[in-house]
Amino acid sequence: MKNICIIQPILTSYRIPVFVEMARHCCLTVIYSPADVSQGFGSLPQLSDIDDVKWFEVPTIRFFGEKVGMYQSGIIDFFRKNRPDTVILFSNLRYLSFWVILCWCRFHNIPVFLHGHGLYKKSRVGTLWKLIYRFILWLSSRYICYTSSVADSLLTLGLSENKITIAENSLVNLSPVLPNEKTGFEMGILFIGRLRSGCGLEHLITAADRLRREGYPNIELHIIGEGSEFNKVCELHETRPWIHFYGECYDPKKISDISRKCRVGCYPGNAGLSVVHMFSLSLPPITHNNMMFHGPEPSYISSGKNGLLFEYSNPEEGIFNALQTIFSDQKKLYFMKISAYESYENLTQPSLAMRMVKIINQHLKGPKI
Repeated sequence: MKNICIIQPILTSYRIPVFVEMARHCCLTVIYSPADVSQGFGSLPQLSDIDDVKWFEVPTIRFFGEKVGMYQSGIIDFFRKNRPDTVILFSNLRYLSFWVILCWCRFHNIPVFLHGHGLYKKSRVGTLWKLIYRFILWLSSRYICYTSSVADSLLTLGLSENKITIAENSLVNLSPVLPNEKTGFEMGILFIGRLRSGCGLEHLITAADRLRREGYPNIELHIIGEGSEFNKVCELHETRPWIHFYGECYDPKKISDISRKCRVGCYPGNAGLSVVHMFSLSLPPITHNNMMFHGPEPSYISSGKNGLLFEYSNPEEGIFNALQTIFSDQKKLYFMKISAYESYENLTQPSLAMRMVKIINQHLKGPKI
């Protein structure tokens, strides 16, 4: 079997099932640095209990703080002792270790598949960025994009289509909720994700409170998450009995049970994979329309079809109007929840793990994984 190394800046719980599935097809080693739990990434399970994957933790040295020049130490030494057949490398150009690993693998003829966000957050991309990405594509075998919007951000630079591919970023929910399991009369709103600066939870609470006062007094808000805004949410939860706060939760069955009380999901700030999680629960997600601030995943939302996008510059009014649509238009909700779940199925069949395996097999010479 092929020896594959995946290099992550941090290891998060929702990635572990992806790695376990990939490990059924290769000898997989995941090299990672520990996450800051206070930022809402959650605590990890006991990795030693997961026999299918080899785990190798390395420190991240921050020469110039948190913005640039970070270096995951010890990876090259690991490669010298345990030469991989292929490397999947997170594409964060601010990491000094990214450049060292990419150049070392090129020199030693080890295929590298980059995995990242591309330039989709940049509204203007000049000649310098074009030259940089030409260089890293020359050093690597392929650039695996999180979404088609990420691929577009690279293709518009005139970069080679042969070097750019897509594996839609997603997660597999082991306890999904099918559309026909929803009544359409649930009175809950679900927030699930990291409680961090920019999550916009205060706007959602204000909009929900207004909706309660203007004709929907039984609306309740269910919040699942952990992070730097934890204490603030606790205070809001204590003063508003209609807010239910569950804290950190990675139990898919428990999350599914909570979601059954909800009619819609909402991540009012800068969203990411929470959108896919809401799809899997047959909850149309609500978030803002400024894709420059989001992770790539909200690009999966087609507003009015499988979710709703509100105006970024006026969040409280936008969230209020979106919620009002959900709670007043049963016909629209019916089709939106079906479309939301269909979006989840399209993103996970095949799974992210199998998409990655297929991409590597398509471009490797010799035996496949």
